[in-house]
Amino acid sequence: MNRRLASLVVLLGVLLGAAATFLVPTAVWAQTSRTRVAPPKEATPPPAPPPPPAYEYTFLKREGPDEDLAELQRLGGEGWRVVSTVVVDGSTRRYVLMRDRRAGPAAH
Repeated sequence: MNRRLASLVVLLGVLLGAAATFLVPTAVWAQTSRTRVAPPKEATPPPAPPPPPAYEYTFLKREGPDEDLAELQRLGGEGWRVVSTVVVDGSTRRYVLMRDRRAGPAAH
């Protein structure tokens, strides 16, 4: 009789163990399992925006059409662009030129 009782207890334990997978909610199983989860990676900060472009300016006094053209072509070869024409003292006109700032000191 003891063997029969022991067999019934073992059989009951096996049946309860098999039924536990269907009866116990998955949240309980998730809490009891000790799986290692990798910590979240730290987000890298976005790259810094590039600095705004730097420009340098110069002025050129207007002399005459031929002299101005020759000088503006020479300065254009160095990267200068005419951005404006201004009147100084009511009669003297000048060209305002601009170019991207170079790494070295500006030679005028």
